[in-house]
Amino acid sequence: MADNERLGGAKVEGAETLSDSAGELREALRNNMEAESKKHDRVGELEQAQHEVERAFEKGHDARGNKTQQPKQAMPANKPIKKATKRQKQTEYAKTLKSIQKNMSPTERTFSRVIHNPVVEAASEVAGKTIARPAALLAGSLSSLILTTIVYATAKYYGYVLSGSEWIATFIIGWVIGLIIDWIRVVILGRKAA
Repeated sequence: MADNERLGGAKVEGAETLSDSAGELREALRNNMEAESKKHDRVGELEQAQHEVERAFEKGHDARGNKTQQPKQAMPANKPIKKATKRQKQTEYAKTLKSIQKNMSPTERTFSRVIHNPVVEAASEVAGKTIARPAALLAGSLSSLILTTIVYATAKYYGYVLSGSEWIATFIIGWVIGLIIDWIRVVILGRKAA
């Protein structure tokens, strides 16, 4: 019988511990549900605030209720865009050149002023469009290399002495050929240089 009493007492003590654990678990679940409920309320408040901001923006008000300016509409496609005049381009060019020259060393600045002098620029443009054409220079260089090699080999074979002006003469011959080819390509075929 003593064993039964001991067993009965153990059952009661185990039941009390189980009851305490169940109470703690129930309290933890209740706290969890309350926290989730608060989170849900916050999410709902955030969504409601977002909808209010969207409605206010649609009406032309900011989030605080102040009237805002609507963004300007883009220019209609049928209005032509005005191009900059030659004088405006020159003014902007001069401003840009001065701002860049401020960051240069004194020697670089002086060289830049010489190079960007209107007279030097005009002469450079004319030379670039007429005598210093890329195709002509390439043809002159290649012909100078090939023809000077042929002339040198021939002179060496027959024992002639060269004067040193052969490479200049062969360059001029190739350059003239290059100008003719470039002229044919541009004028007759109508293809512009890249």
